[in-house]
Amino acid sequence: MRDLLSPWGELRPQAVTDWQGEIPLPAILANFYAQIGPWGEIVHEKVGPTGLSLNAGGNPVDVPVLKNLWSRQACYRWHGNTGQRLPEWQDHWLVVATEGSNPFMLDTVTGQVYFALAGGKPDFRLFAPDLLTAFAAIACVANTMRDLGELAFDDTYELTAAARAQVTLNLDKLLAGIGDAREMVAAWRWYC
Repeated sequence: MRDLLSPWGELRPQAVTDWQGEIPLPAILANFYAQIGPWGEIVHEKVGPTGLSLNAGGNPVDVPVLKNLWSRQACYRWHGNTGQRLPEWQDHWLVVATEGSNPFMLDTVTGQVYFALAGGKPDFRLFAPDLLTAFAAIACVANTMRDLGELAFDDTYELTAAARAQVTLNLDKLLAGIGDAREMVAAWRWYC
């Protein structure tokens, strides 16, 4: 996992004490931040680390540092302006990454990760069976797109069939029996 994520920024273990949430930090997230620790770079000392930003084509997928994870629940768990709790958001859901404003959500009861397009009532689709598979898959797509570079797109900036095939092939290798690449990119709505 570290090898997949390291091209996208510094990885540094982060202690559970960095958690700013109003609910206990789920063990899977505590382990992820303690062992992998998406740290990123420090653009300004007052702001601190930025977390990772993975360019998977389209909007980057942002994975925040642990101290900022709770604040990233705004506009999903509660209204961003009023702070009022949003009734459609379940207590056991946590946004663990975003693509633009589209959330990757960890269901802390099942351990599964879902993806939804932002706006309106959440329409979550199963993305990965667990947190580590989700982050590994996002990194796999981003790494493949980075390796393809400009060859991923045609003259009109549409994703080429060859790029789509390479992403699917690499994802299938990564998933090796625990998931299906086509289902995963369909749930993500990745270039669909």
